[in-house]
Amino acid sequence: MAPAIASTGTPPPQRIQIPDGEQLTYTATWRLWKVGTATITLDTRNVMRHILFAANSMGVANVLYPVHDRIESTYDPLFFCATEVRKDTVEGRRKRRTRILYHPNQHNIVLDEDNLNDSPPTAKHEVKPISGCVLDLFSALYYVRSLPLQVGEVYNFPVNEGGKTAEIQLTADLKESVVTPAGTFQAIRTEPTVFNNKVFHRTGRMWVWFSDDQRHLPVMVKARVSWGTITAVLTSIGKADPNRPQAPVPLPSGAQATQ
Repeated sequence: MAPAIASTGTPPPQRIQIPDGEQLTYTATWRLWKVGTATITLDTRNVMRHILFAANSMGVANVLYPVHDRIESTYDPLFFCATEVRKDTVEGRRKRRTRILYHPNQHNIVLDEDNLNDSPPTAKHEVKPISGCVLDLFSALYYVRSLPLQVGEVYNFPVNEGGKTAEIQLTADLKESVVTPAGTFQAIRTEPTVFNNKVFHRTGRMWVWFSDDQRHLPVMVKARVSWGTITAVLTSIGKADPNRPQAPVPLPSGAQATQ
């Protein structure tokens, strides 16, 4: 079953086509400090859409809470179903290497994960049920970009990051101008319900501003949690060099390479 399209149940007349090689770069701030940078790149591999996300902390944040993440997400663009996620993440003292395979026809996901804090690393292998087609966080971002995004609409879609499937509700609530280093955009503000034991267990709120044009670029993201607000703004829109392919995110020890 494909993700639900909207509260009205009416699918968009035509999905937005995002060009291969699109690369978006962001700078994140906390209070007055720059705390990190991130890039997200989209391309096509064997008819599947492939997302590569990389985030790195900087400055005082890299001392207090280092973040060095590389995440690959692959999804079927016809039905918008996640097929695989690979993560190599360092977040504070937590170091993990993860692979999730999504099998909507078998109604399950297969999770393999190495805890790299242990010596030697300890491995986890789990098979968990899903109802059918689901998204991960990054394929969900591109799914939302494909929607018409009308103010006042509510969109619902299932997200699974290796645990229980969460039904995410995204509300488009207003239009406003957003100024970023990449330009000034008329944007639609949306609020996805990813906190409070949905995708993230902690209490908080998130807002994502998408450009109000045919690209639906995510131009700004804010996450408000107990210790403050992190804001990521779009700094550049570019195209990845196809002659400089990125090395794949490594697999955990218990995972078999996909043919």
